[in-house]
Amino acid sequence: MSAFTLAAGAAILGLLIGAALVPGAPIFALPIAVVLVVALGAAEMRRRSHESRSMQTLRKEGETEPVEFTERDKQTLAE
Repeated sequence: MSAFTLAAGAAILGLLIGAALVPGAPIFALPIAVVLVVALGAAEMRRRSHESRSMQTLRKEGETEPVEFTERDKQTLAE
């Protein structure tokens, strides 16, 4: 379970408990929960974007030059 899912679940649970204890709580808590979910979503997207960019960099670093084999190498490989 990702941090985003955990935080969103906790926010929804908090809204339900708040609504049960204080009838007007969702009116105040809903904007706070929306801001929290949006902020956590943006952070998760930023993290995934950074991971994607780092993977592309690793792929570029892993590219190699073509290997040139000598005649002796080719004979050894063929045997």
